[in-house]
Amino acid sequence: MRKGIDVLGLDIGGTNIRIGLVDSEARLSHFEIGASQQVFGSGAVYGLISFIRDYLSRVTDGRLPAGIALGFPSSVSKDRRTLLSTPNIAGLDGLAIADTLESSLSAPVFVDRDVNMLFYYDKRRYKIPDPGIVLGFYIGTGFGNVIAIDGKILIGKNGVAGELGHIPMRAEHEICGCGNEGCAELFASGIRLQALSARCFPGTDISDIFARHWNSPRVDEYLEDLSLPIAAEITILDPECILIGGGVVQMRGFPAERLEYYICKHTRKPFPAANLHILYSESMQESGVIGAGLYGMQCLGHHFA
Repeated sequence: MRKGIDVLGLDIGGTNIRIGLVDSEARLSHFEIGASQQVFGSGAVYGLISFIRDYLSRVTDGRLPAGIALGFPSSVSKDRRTLLSTPNIAGLDGLAIADTLESSLSAPVFVDRDVNMLFYYDKRRYKIPDPGIVLGFYIGTGFGNVIAIDGKILIGKNGVAGELGHIPMRAEHEICGCGNEGCAELFASGIRLQALSARCFPGTDISDIFARHWNSPRVDEYLEDLSLPIAAEITILDPECILIGGGVVQMRGFPAERLEYYICKHTRKPFPAANLHILYSESMQESGVIGAGLYGMQCLGHHFA
């Protein structure tokens, strides 16, 4: 079967799957959103294969892309072939996803964490150069983190470097989804914000919590909690640039200046606190798909201008 020059990019989440074709100029086409529950409901990997096949049959008349790149809300093995743990989607833990998809779809498959795909998009959008250290902090349901050194994302011995949401933050006995106690993600995440909203602001939709209650002491405490792991990593690594994004930060009325105040407050003085360069991720449904396409093109040896 004839292969195209596009990369098929997928941004896979616990609620939605976003999919589209990314060409050699990083342009996105045929962007679609599907419900994760429908895709994975009849068996995780088989549902995903069917979803991709159906998309290609409709959009490309079955023509295979040059590659398929997928971002998962998972920890991924060092060789980027196996999903180690995917808390919000059943049936994917320990799955050799790249081998399975390649054998079924007859195209090269490239896998990474979803947060890394967002980082690839943001890095290109802001034209951030490779030299030095760049940090990405993405606060969504959990707390995503990316550490890039001279343009390469730090992977680590087991493939799980950058799990900043799972550093111990408080000596409390609340259990994190990872099984440990007191993880940062328990206090600095969308999950925490949802609990805070239900407990302290029951009459307010969570999407309006910052717009309506930005000056509440409870919200202020939450913002300071968000700043603590960020400030710790900045102090350790002294980055050239900091990217901040994710669904929580992109909510209406999010008090970014207050978060920056707390980041600076808790970062070592005088430096790096006096010389922080903070950029914010764009609120766009397509970002993770384009980032996946960029990653796939990179894996195929294509270098963008």
